[in-house]
Amino acid sequence: MELLLQIFSAFVLGLIGGAVPGPILTSAFTESLRKGFIGSLRIVFMAMVSEAMVAFFILSIFFSFHIPQIIFSIISFVGIVVLIWLASQVWKIKKFDEEGTIFSFKKIFLLTAFSGPFWIFWLTICVPQAFLLKQKVAGGQFLFLILFELGWLIATVLLTFLFSRFRPFLAKTDLISLVFKFFALILLFFAVRLALDSITALQKLF
Repeated sequence: MELLLQIFSAFVLGLIGGAVPGPILTSAFTESLRKGFIGSLRIVFMAMVSEAMVAFFILSIFFSFHIPQIIFSIISFVGIVVLIWLASQVWKIKKFDEEGTIFSFKKIFLLTAFSGPFWIFWLTICVPQAFLLKQKVAGGQFLFLILFELGWLIATVLLTFLFSRFRPFLAKTDLISLVFKFFALILLFFAVRLALDSITALQKLF
């Protein structure tokens, strides 16, 4: 019974992670407007692979080390730069189905790998849960990763699909440019919030 509860908890934690608004979900929404729901799946799967790679690295190596808070604050500044760059690209979109690729795997991976909150979330919440599962099942930490990513994938795909249903309505209006500018501002908001959190954390250390 306890094992089933831990398995269910890992899945639910992934669902929550996928449903929480953030840069990845905003990017998926943006791409769903540009390329439709099917086109947005490319972003979702790139994000899932990126997150799984970083999380696997954390589970494999970093769980046995004490990582100073300052490390998370420093790497966050790289993520801030990526967010601002993406926001500038989204701001320029004026219509559906524009040529070119805004969200490449490299950008999505950098956005994930250099997100301080992502590392903190995994090291402080996910890693302890993963090793509780490891105590019950051999390789339980990696089972946790699979269950988490499955939950994350379901939540992100579902929300992106629901959002993509607005595409036909927006195509008939002159709102599309404003919508993309709104998404650009959301990405910029995440960059500012990440910067403030990182600066606050650094100030507490010095």
